[in-house]
Amino acid sequence: MLPATSGLYPGPAYFGDLQVWLRQNVADVALCDDTRNSGRPMHKTNQVIQTAYAAYQRGDFAEARRCLRRVKHPKAVHLLGLVEKGDGNLREAMQLLRRAAALDSRDPEIANNLARTAQDTGDLNTAESEFRRALKIQPDLRPALVGLSHLLVELERWPEAHELFTQLLPAALSDPSLRHGFAMTILGLGQPEKAEPMFTALIEEGNTAPQIRYMRARARLELGIVDPAIEDLRAAHAVRPSILTLQSLANMYWMTGDNASLETLVQEAITVPELAAKAAEILRQTGSPEKALAALHAARARQELPPASWAVEATVFIDMNDGAQAEEAARECLVVDPQNIVVRRSLITSLLMQGKANDAMPVIDDMRQRAPNDQQWLAYETTALRLLGDERYASIADIERFVRPYHLPVPAGFDDIESFNSAFLQALERWQRYKTHPLDQSLRGGSQTPRDLTTIDDPVIKAFYRALDEPIRRYMSTVGNDQDHPLTARNTGNYRITGGWSVKLQGGGKHVNHVHPEGWISSAYYVAVPEETGTDSGHAGWIKFGEPPFATTPPTPPEKWIRPEAGMLVLFPSYLWHGTEPIHDGSVRVTAPFDAVPA
Repeated sequence: MLPATSGLYPGPAYFGDLQVWLRQNVADVALCDDTRNSGRPMHKTNQVIQTAYAAYQRGDFAEARRCLRRVKHPKAVHLLGLVEKGDGNLREAMQLLRRAAALDSRDPEIANNLARTAQDTGDLNTAESEFRRALKIQPDLRPALVGLSHLLVELERWPEAHELFTQLLPAALSDPSLRHGFAMTILGLGQPEKAEPMFTALIEEGNTAPQIRYMRARARLELGIVDPAIEDLRAAHAVRPSILTLQSLANMYWMTGDNASLETLVQEAITVPELAAKAAEILRQTGSPEKALAALHAARARQELPPASWAVEATVFIDMNDGAQAEEAARECLVVDPQNIVVRRSLITSLLMQGKANDAMPVIDDMRQRAPNDQQWLAYETTALRLLGDERYASIADIERFVRPYHLPVPAGFDDIESFNSAFLQALERWQRYKTHPLDQSLRGGSQTPRDLTTIDDPVIKAFYRALDEPIRRYMSTVGNDQDHPLTARNTGNYRITGGWSVKLQGGGKHVNHVHPEGWISSAYYVAVPEETGTDSGHAGWIKFGEPPFATTPPTPPEKWIRPEAGMLVLFPSYLWHGTEPIHDGSVRVTAPFDAVPA
């Protein structure tokens, strides 16, 4: 949720410049044929565009449009594009702004407004290129600097965003939008202890926009300041209810055990058309697919729901192991929302559940081409190949080759791995704040640290990540760099860790089978394991590989289990289905997983 930005439309200052241009260049303005042939004096052109601008300013888009369609000059086409933008016609606005840019490629304001309109349409590549073109023409164009900085926040390119905000802010400390964006960047860089007071300062100055309260809540949650964070989420949701605030608030109620507040929140949301699908999804996430389905049907009977409701229904039927109904719901959604990624995933799943791997493959192939490094599509491809008996499965999955256990080298400053694990366990315990698992994670019957561990300034935690370097490099060397294989083709010989966390499982706790979509190499490091894990009986607490999180036709059971022990690090491709067999004896199993990508 991004803050509002300034400079979306040219303001009075810009059109003051336009008026100067008109006085200086009126003789160069070309009118349409009917205007030229009407005998209208050329000095009328100035009046035409100024009349259009006045209409635009007061929101009379029809009058502005009527005036401007008579003029063929870049400034007029530019303004007409902004008129269509203001009237909600984004497609027409983009066409006109592209035309204006073609007519005058040296006007930075045209490039800036083309960028902002492209951003509103979701075309972020065009938005970035046009912002950068505007700045190439005029490096100090503040609206473009502001726009690009906020775009980089949206793309989560934190270092680049930080550089721009640093450039902008010394001269603009009074601009709450920029300070908000800068605070978001600081949070994105993994520094919630710096970001939280920045959000607080904005709020104390009277900037009570819900997105600021929401972002402060995020910072506070990463710092473990739970109750004030929940109050911020409540305040943001009360002012502007959204799918984002609903999911976040529901997640906190769930993890803190406030079931009464969770039920009230969901029951209120299910009556709001824009929130009903998410409310049903939350019911599904809490383990109540039947309630979720009933809520969806009741909401749909009361009012028209967006396509997302069919997406949730497909997921609910998957949970209920009804592949045929899941397929029907997914196809209903794809008719009106063919690019919906969640629904495409549900469709693939429903087909594999029914033994229709041949039907699933074209959808999988399409998604693999669109996002070749997204590990979830590769996971679905391997499952389909396995069901088809295709020999490529053994090559891509190759669990025996690619799943490799290591003993973590003793981190510097410790005598042995036992003393390190004892200190590591204490460091991790300081960040375990919740009673149960996040709603949208694979974890069941346990809790997870809320903050990326790689951003925490703790000597023990830092020692752990330094110790990982040797086994990761050994793994990369072992698997090689065969360019025809989806894992090894990405092997550059170097890596970076993109996120680290810790999970604590207790009696009945497990991980449902899952993959890590944004990873390359994934892992499990075992800090502490239950006594029962040391036996073969039921594989309690063991990690397993190869079994998808849904029942397929024919069945696809696990192909490998590994018995963990304290000090063991298991590395494996992020696209391999993996999960944990439940533990039963009530003792604690603590892990510190992470993901790595090529660098």
